[in-house]
Amino acid sequence: MKYTLHIRRGRLVNDDPQKRCYNGCYYKSHIEWSPWELWSRDYSFDTKEKAEQTASLFRREDQQIKVVEI
Repeated sequence: MKYTLHIRRGRLVNDDPQKRCYNGCYYKSHIEWSPWELWSRDYSFDTKEKAEQTASLFRREDQQIKVVEI
């Protein structure tokens, strides 16, 4: 079995009708997620553990990474 990583990125959207921003923070906001896409076409992992370890290294608050079996 081989595994690849898929990624989607989040974008912070200001929901406040008055578009208020306090010290760089929106008064009311939410995250809109992009569709899942293949992270690297040229690389795959031999084991699920290696793929999950790599995903955990690159996971951030504004992006999600998942392991997909191919």
